[in-house]
Amino acid sequence: MKKLDHIIEFYGETCPHCLTMRPIIEKLEKDLDVEISKLEVWEHPDNQAVMNGYEDIVGQACGGFAGVPSFVNTQTKQALCGAQDPEVLKQLINGDDCKDNVCMPHTKMPDAKQPDKI
Repeated sequence: MKKLDHIIEFYGETCPHCLTMRPIIEKLEKDLDVEISKLEVWEHPDNQAVMNGYEDIVGQACGGFAGVPSFVNTQTKQALCGAQDPEVLKQLINGDDCKDNVCMPHTKMPDAKQPDKI
């Protein structure tokens, strides 16, 4: 199994939307034979600090505030917020912006605002 260091899932342990995503993420990891980095942010201030480093793109993806679950591609500086379809998550993993002329709800962080790598 390959660890995807460029993909982070930020979640809350008891967040109902995060719990909904858990089996979807597990199936996606199994299907792709990969492991996505997962950081619980409600009970772990260090993980919250990492999420804060991506607040611009996560906040934009979440409609103005950083929420969970959130998914970040640290290479492309794209983010998704909320429960997502596995195909949309695959596009985030691959760094895709659009497919079949339909743009997905990714956000991109301008180069000047990139946080330090984890």
